[in-house]
Amino acid sequence: MATLSSQLRKDSNDLEALVRIFKALSDQSRLRVIAILAENKKRSVSEIASELGMSISSVSHHLSILGNLGFVGKKRDGKQVYHSLDDQCVRDILERAIEHVSGN
Repeated sequence: MATLSSQLRKDSNDLEALVRIFKALSDQSRLRVIAILAENKKRSVSEIASELGMSISSVSHHLSILGNLGFVGKKRDGKQVYHSLDDQCVRDILERAIEHVSGN
């Protein structure tokens, strides 16, 4: 198995992908959206916006970024579109980060 250092040096595409991931996760609003979706419930944009006290357009923007990275999926039910956290790896990364900052 390659070391972390050798993996990052070997493939600049991997490094660029990591930068995109951590850049997306560095935004407080996106982390709040992920936290809501991590409750294992499908949510509409308006439900998320209401719960977070954010505008629908802002939530849609953040969901678009998270969706483009494959973190969030969406399913249509009639006229309503529901979003869910589709990437277990993102959940794991955030759980580990929370453990790290809380000293556990």
